[in-house]
Amino acid sequence: MRGRLRGVYFLHYGYVGAVLGYLAPYLRGLGFSGEAIGGVSMAAQLVAAPAALLWGHAADRRRSRVATLRICALGGLLAICALPVARTPLAVGAVLVLQSAFGAAVVPLLDSLTMEWSRAERGRSYARTRLFGSLGFVVVAQGLGLWLAARGDRPADPLVPLSAVACIAGYALLLHASPLPAPASPAPAVPLRLRDAAALLRDPAILLLFALCFIHWASCAPYHLLFGVLVRDHGLASSVTGAGLALGVLAEVAALWTFPALLRRFDLPALLGAACAGTALRWWLVSRAHGAAALVLLQLFHALTFGLWWACAVEAMGRLVPVGLRATGQALFSALVFGAGNAAGYGLSGAAYQKLGGASPLFALAAAVELCALPLCAVAGRRLGSAQAARAGSAEGGAPPGSA
Repeated sequence: MRGRLRGVYFLHYGYVGAVLGYLAPYLRGLGFSGEAIGGVSMAAQLVAAPAALLWGHAADRRRSRVATLRICALGGLLAICALPVARTPLAVGAVLVLQSAFGAAVVPLLDSLTMEWSRAERGRSYARTRLFGSLGFVVVAQGLGLWLAARGDRPADPLVPLSAVACIAGYALLLHASPLPAPASPAPAVPLRLRDAAALLRDPAILLLFALCFIHWASCAPYHLLFGVLVRDHGLASSVTGAGLALGVLAEVAALWTFPALLRRFDLPALLGAACAGTALRWWLVSRAHGAAALVLLQLFHALTFGLWWACAVEAMGRLVPVGLRATGQALFSALVFGAGNAAGYGLSGAAYQKLGGASPLFALAAAVELCALPLCAVAGRRLGSAQAARAGSAEGGAPPGSA
C-alpha cells in the first residue's frame, strides 16, 4: 500500500511538473497569444477550487472517498486525452476546464486517505509518503526538459501533451488496479455553512492574511505560467526550464523541513515578511537575468516564495481560525488565495505579456506587486497578536469558539 500511494503522488506531481514548465511554450508553438494562454489557464483555475470543494463534500456525504477519488482520476484522464489533438484556444480551454473539474479534487481526497492510513499503524508517515510527489515533480520536470532539448526544442512538440496524458493515465491505473485504504470510521458530512464563512471573513486579522496571501500568489503567476516561455524568449534550451523547476522544488522541501527550527528562533510576522521580501527580490533578479546559470540558480529563492510562505500561512491559519471552523477556513483560503489568486494572476499575466513585449518585464511587474504585500505583513503581525490574545481570553471566559 505504501508503494502504491507513493506511486500515485509521484505521477500526479509529475503531471504538474510537465504542465507547469512546458504547457505555455507548447501553446506558444501552436500560435497562441499571451492573452490566449492566460485565458485558458484562468478558465481552468476558476473551476478548480469549487470543483474540489464539491467533490470533497460529496465524498464525505456518501462516505465514499475511495470511489470518488477513482471517479475524479478517470474523469481527469478522459478529459486530458483530448489535449494532444486540441489546436485552438477554445478547444484547449475546454480540455483544461474539464480536467480541472475532476482533477482538482485528486490531491485533497488522496491526502485525506493517506493521512488516515498513516495514523492507523505505527511507523507510517504521511510526510515521507507525500515526499514522493516532490520527487515526481523533479524527475518529470528535469527529464522532460532534457528530452525536449534532445529533440531540438521543436515548436508545439507533441511530447508535452503526451507526457501529461501518460502521468494521469499512470496514477488513474494505480488507483483502479487494486484496493486502497478505506477510512476506518468515516466522519459524517459537515456542510460548509455560509454563516461560518461570514464569521471568519468578519475577522480583520484573517482578512489581512487572505489579502496578503492573495497578492503574493498573484505575483507568482508569471512564474507558474510563463517561466518556460521566459527561457525560450532568451533562446535557451528546455533543459534550463527543467533544471530551474527541479532546483526550486528541492529548495522548497528544504525550507519546509527547517521551518519548525526557524519558528522557534523568529516570530511568525518576521518570517512572513522575509518570504515576501525575498520573493520581490527574486522576481526583480529574474527580470534582469539572461543566462542559463543565473535563471536556474535564482530558483533557489523558491525556498522563500513557496516553502517559507506556505509554512507561515498554515501556521497563521492554525493560530487565527477556531478549531471548530478549521475546515471552513481552509476551504476559504484555497478558494480565495489559490483559486482567485491564480485566476487573476494568470489572466493579467497573459495580457501583460503581450503588452510588455516579453516575459522579462512581466517579472519586474511581479516584483512591484509583491512589494504591496510587505506593509500588510507588518499590520497582519499586530493583528495576529491581538487576535490570539482576544481568542485566548474568550476561551478562558467560556465564550463559544469563533466569537472572538
